[in-house]
Amino acid sequence: MRTTILRGARRWDAVGPAWRRLLVDHPPRCVFQTAEWAEALAEEGHDERARWVVAEDDDGPLAVLPFELRERRRGPLRLRVLGNERTSDGLLAHRARPTAVRTALLAAMAAGGEPVDLVTLGGLRDGRGFTLLATAATEGLTTEERHGGHSVIATTAAYHVWLTAAGRNLRAGLRKARSRFERRGELTVTTASGPDEVAAAFDEFVTIEASGWKAATDALASRPRDRARLRRFLLAAAPAGRAAVRTLRLDGKPAAAQLAATTGETLELLKVAYDDQLAELSPSNLLMADLVRTCCERPDVARIDLVTNQPWHARWHAEVLPTYQVRDLNLRRPGGLALRLAARLPWP
Repeated sequence: MRTTILRGARRWDAVGPAWRRLLVDHPPRCVFQTAEWAEALAEEGHDERARWVVAEDDDGPLAVLPFELRERRRGPLRLRVLGNERTSDGLLAHRARPTAVRTALLAAMAAGGEPVDLVTLGGLRDGRGFTLLATAATEGLTTEERHGGHSVIATTAAYHVWLTAAGRNLRAGLRKARSRFERRGELTVTTASGPDEVAAAFDEFVTIEASGWKAATDALASRPRDRARLRRFLLAAAPAGRAAVRTLRLDGKPAAAQLAATTGETLELLKVAYDDQLAELSPSNLLMADLVRTCCERPDVARIDLVTNQPWHARWHAEVLPTYQVRDLNLRRPGGLALRLAARLPWP
């Protein structure tokens, strides 16, 4: 096995050919495995902490894995920690052995002058590349409790059947919200799909999001790297029908918006935003209801993946599925051995 470590941002020219070749036999299971997302991550989302691991054999690529390398202190210990981003994934070929990939990864990092004490993986789900790699870890997977889980809405039934099952409170709330909204003006929903339309709709989304409570910390307007990554992904994936910006409008003006991507039979809702000045009209709820209706009418969409687990998801009777994490100690390093010993010590 030949293993290469690529450091820093804008490494897609080196990583892309192996990623695309793996996708030939491994269709993406989620948006984070698509070539468009991986390219946007490499070109816009990464900084000097990025480390791409590319493993190959005589038959071609075995694994492509994006990481971030960080330094942490635990008391007197200075640790090198290699971790994944929750909004990224890697690819492993069917013939790849996770234990061999893990061994090669640690050896290549050490050979490059950056020996790793600990590998941490979070936000793991079945079928993901990082989940396969985690099967080789020194410690087993554990269910994430804090910030863990992801919500899924099944859309295989007709919308009226789904809405009936969702309950009287949701139906009544949507009916009242629509009535309030239409008393103020005309309600329309637009879907941007072409590059120019997506670019304009994405800019509207950023403006809408910055009007609300997210503005100070979590809004894309204040996170230029995440904004550039999402914009690049949407513009690349939209022409093939794999990404779109959906906008609820009041008399033509944006009131709420969604960034969405489709992978296989799953529509992944990446981000939502609404105009805070129109909060009493429940525009986000109305747009969400329209999304569920649209997906129920589409034979190619079986579910909406809400990507995270948020309190408001319960209103839509979503099923919450677990996500997992793993802490993989490098027991060939003093730091990894010290962490193992500390974990086994009894409480004082």
